[in-house]
Amino acid sequence: MASVALACWQGDRATHLDELLEAHGLVGGQSRGRRWRTTQLNHSLTLLLAAEFQGFARDLHDLASSTFASWAAPTNPTLQGVIEARLTDGRLLDRGNAQASSLGSDFGRFGFSLWPVLAARNPDAKVRQARLEALNVARNAIAHADAGALAGLRAQGYPMTLQTIRIWRTSLDRLAGSLDVEVAGQLGQLFGRPPPW
Repeated sequence: MASVALACWQGDRATHLDELLEAHGLVGGQSRGRRWRTTQLNHSLTLLLAAEFQGFARDLHDLASSTFASWAAPTNPTLQGVIEARLTDGRLLDRGNAQASSLGSDFGRFGFSLWPVLAARNPDAKVRQARLEALNVARNAIAHADAGALAGLRAQGYPMTLQTIRIWRTSLDRLAGSLDVEVAGQLGQLFGRPPPW
């Protein structure tokens, strides 16, 4: 069973991305070939993809924090509130990108090392992590008008094209699914209970 956070990623958040992709198709056409006047749409898609993934990660962290608090203090609502507040206080996902380091730090509050755990379960985790980092470099380059950083990404095999954005999105879809399963499993293991979702 998927969490509410993953359902939202696959539902409303996917719809937001699909709407912008549809606009991209209207401007650039649906057939193969070089696209003109789509650069700003590619930039918009990159920003939206990074934002929606950050929203998913924050939603998942909120859900995990709430579950952790309710399991740690099932009969004490006041203590639940204290625990939940401590798990989310100063969270990097609230003030920065959903990059590998912030995900690792924020989800590490639940007592496990995120990226080694993901890599142990799935060998593609390192590729997904690298693509997430490239997406965040692109997001920051666009947000700060840094043409040099975009040129550097292009040299690394990440040109700002619709194909690159689709690769990033597919990678994030898989990463979101892995995060959802792993966070639930780690919470269940920590408390000796079945996964909460």
